[in-house]
Amino acid sequence: GGTVSGGGTYGHGTNANITATPSTGYSFSGWSGEGVTDTYATSTTVSMTSDRTVSASFSLINHTLSLSAGTGGTVSGGGTYGYGTNATITATPSTGYSFNGWSGTGVTDTSAASTTVSMTSDRTVSASFSLINHTLSLSAGTGGTVSGGGSYGYGTSAGITATPDTGYSFNGWSGTGVTDTSAASTTVSMTSDRSV
Repeated sequence: GGTVSGGGTYGHGTNANITATPSTGYSFSGWSGEGVTDTYATSTTVSMTSDRTVSASFSLINHTLSLSAGTGGTVSGGGTYGYGTNATITATPSTGYSFNGWSGTGVTDTSAASTTVSMTSDRTVSASFSLINHTLSLSAGTGGTVSGGGSYGYGTSAGITATPDTGYSFNGWSGTGVTDTSAASTTVSMTSDRSV
């Protein structure tokens, strides 16, 4: 976590200048050994009234990873990490949603739901999700028309209407997800693509 300078041979009673230099991502913790003037200063002196053995200690700087999730999912992996480590993060979409991507600095692959963040500083990263759209395909037999087909978000209820031509009556709907198959105006639960 660092280097030191100032060792050598000194005359009795002199003050030897010593310096501790932390490496990138480390901080200086302190000096240990006898005769050090200020054990918490990176540059200090040692009183040379005898042979001395002095050592410097360093600690890895920790950085905070703050994660947030938009509507439609959850995230995991936030916390405190040592400088230079790769923090694993995961985005999990809720039912009916898909993962769109990550935003923030240091993300290895912004389009992967599970990826890493390079922790060379504090990081704020967020995940976005979007509602999955499903297609409602409507068709009508001879004697009438239908309306309400299109693209709908997962879990929504799509309104559909059957209108009989003159001289015809509505018989019913067939297909999955129809709320009331005998009502000319009803809804369809859009939890998947539907053909009605």
